[in-house]
Amino acid sequence: MRQFLVDSDPGPDGLLTLRGKDYRYLVQVLRLAPGDRLEIRLPNGILSPARLESLDRGGKAALIRLEGSVATGSGGPGHAISPQAGVSMSAPSTVSADFPTIILFQWILKGPKMDQVLRQATEAGVSLIVPVLGDRCLAADSGGVGQAKTERWERIVREARQQSGSAVPTRVWDTVAPDALGPLWAERAGEDHGGTEPVAITLTEAPLARKTLHEYLCTRPRTVALAIGPEGGMTAGEVERLRRAGFNAVHFRTNILRAETAALYGIAAVQTLLLESDKWRLPE
Repeated sequence: MRQFLVDSDPGPDGLLTLRGKDYRYLVQVLRLAPGDRLEIRLPNGILSPARLESLDRGGKAALIRLEGSVATGSGGPGHAISPQAGVSMSAPSTVSADFPTIILFQWILKGPKMDQVLRQATEAGVSLIVPVLGDRCLAADSGGVGQAKTERWERIVREARQQSGSAVPTRVWDTVAPDALGPLWAERAGEDHGGTEPVAITLTEAPLARKTLHEYLCTRPRTVALAIGPEGGMTAGEVERLRRAGFNAVHFRTNILRAETAALYGIAAVQTLLLESDKWRLPE
């Protein structure tokens, strides 16, 4: 089910005025008319039902009214919104405490393939996407060559969240070099993760793995980092730098996967194993 992300809170009366790109999205993409209902994701992450009150086409402004207890303040944080008529399932109001934090270190892919990875990773609920300009990546495909490409990536993430209804506030990091991954991961790994050690994994096409994915995830880590290479794979030096930074190699015994397929495959595998770990956890 679609949701609409807003960057500001409504007033005490539950009213919110949208202009610019938000107005265009409502009118040109969603094609809403006054009286239509939609789901609004507020800056604090709460999902609220809302109604389009009016459109000022001359001034290019839309007036939205939030409905229910979120608008009146009676529900409090994490208040669950009941599904509306005609909606098969409501999007989650907030991120579940059991939902894993996944950080994707994605070597930059060519052209639309990178856009595809960003879109799919966001739909799957990845928390942070870090583009990596590796040795086999083309500088022309880097978001660092211009603000326009970075803004396009951020727009893709925003639209993917709105389309998928994801409660996870996915972010795109600035493009980094492989040498920066060690310090960056060390900083992220040093944060509070609810008492569990975070796990970092490199997906490799070569059988370098010492353990299976189940064995690495049996401790049920709250945070997992995935490093995915570009077309042609990572260089041996990049794999070694990741190993020194604490990344463990994992090889999936599947058909040969394209880089953009490997990213979604790896995210789905990690996420499913963590969410279902109470059913399969390995014996001590």
